[in-house]
Amino acid sequence: MTKEIDRRTLIKTATGVAAGTALAGCTRGGGGETATDSGDGSGSDGSGSSSSGEPPIPLSEYDADIDWAQFEGSQINIGAVQHPWVEAIKPAIPTFEELTGIDVVWNILPENQFRTKRQTDVSTGAGQFDVFFMDQVVNQYREEGWLQALDPYFNDSSLYDEDWYQPTDLFEASRWQAHGGGFSENWTGLPITVEVQTQFYRTDLYEKHGLEVAETLEGFVENAQAIHENESDVVGTVGRGQKGYGMNIYVLNTFLRQNGAELWSEFPSDSGLDSQGVIDAAEWYTSLLRDFGPQGASTQSWSDVLSTMQEGRAGHIVADANLFWPGLTGSDSSVADNVGIAKVPSPSDGQFSPNAYNWQISTSKNAQNSEQGFLFMLWATSEPTNTWMHLNNEAAFSVRQSVWENDEFRSRVGEDFAQVTLESLQAAAPDPFDRKYPEWGQRYSEELQRALAGQKSAEAAMTTAAGISEDIYSE
Repeated sequence: MTKEIDRRTLIKTATGVAAGTALAGCTRGGGGETATDSGDGSGSDGSGSSSSGEPPIPLSEYDADIDWAQFEGSQINIGAVQHPWVEAIKPAIPTFEELTGIDVVWNILPENQFRTKRQTDVSTGAGQFDVFFMDQVVNQYREEGWLQALDPYFNDSSLYDEDWYQPTDLFEASRWQAHGGGFSENWTGLPITVEVQTQFYRTDLYEKHGLEVAETLEGFVENAQAIHENESDVVGTVGRGQKGYGMNIYVLNTFLRQNGAELWSEFPSDSGLDSQGVIDAAEWYTSLLRDFGPQGASTQSWSDVLSTMQEGRAGHIVADANLFWPGLTGSDSSVADNVGIAKVPSPSDGQFSPNAYNWQISTSKNAQNSEQGFLFMLWATSEPTNTWMHLNNEAAFSVRQSVWENDEFRSRVGEDFAQVTLESLQAAAPDPFDRKYPEWGQRYSEELQRALAGQKSAEAAMTTAAGISEDIYSE
């Protein structure tokens, strides 16, 4: 693998596309025998149209220089995880089907089952999924030759209209991750959801104790301490401690970058995990949770963190995803009326650099209907579809800046939430998911969990993690 492509340089050219290889395909796999829902994807009645007979989104919104109907009468299979994006877009599927004449079949599975099914599908060449969810393993799949670059489709004038699609409306961080987190010059898929690190706090406890929202890590610790020491049944803060490359290190990676460090100081020989910035970040995070977090903080997953805050048992969530907002302010939350949102704190001598994460949808080299799949990806991630999803559902994860600037959407989710999320996404620095990230990231997270549990110092944990990560690439 070549060294990670510079993010800013890449994005200057990523809105245009380069010519790619010839399109590949093979015999398509089975229909939807493993699906939790199959058919046209339109909803409970499977009718393929709304109750009024009109598509949910007016077809005039898709007045582009694209031959939408060129594959009329065909069908695509979509492999997806059980995710709010699926629930938000499914009611709009009749619009796509009427626009294109392409039937949509959903294959929806729990996340771990889906990952197993997806790998089997692409590694065996079965090609069942024409479109599928893609995550941190994007560069593993790309280097194994399982993914199909989308650039040839962007270069096909019957499939793509840049003026209509407006790719620069996609957040830079989302476009960057859709290029393999900077490891690929080609589009590996199109982003469908984004979440970014923010801080949540209890407004009632802040008022009670005369606290101000922290802009610095030092101020955050002071606020957590004030709540922890003055509330008998509320801990000062809560954060992900559980091992896993999507768990504790997803949070820590924000703080190491804000301390001036980065993952892979020199790829693949120097992981950077034993640099002073990473050690400082790990010491801050482990001390915070050990001193002012709940018992068993080292085993808390993102769902534990959310429920702890929902139940009113914590004063803050430190730098977790803006995606938590609906759960914290909805009917399941006992503190719904007393939750504020702010940007993540940063070191007083550091920089604001929140982590962000995107799901994307991709296609494989063995999918027979990748062209049809590309039309679906384009439609699903377009501004009209994104806007409709976010105005007519509980969605709050758009990859498009225009949605976050939409007055009706901002009124629904709240000005503070929308503005903090927008500014955070504009400044986001996502993790670069190299091809072995799930492997070394898992070991890195295990070392952090040991430090959070008090089994070793943060410095010792990060030093060990650095050696493990570098050894994985030297094998």
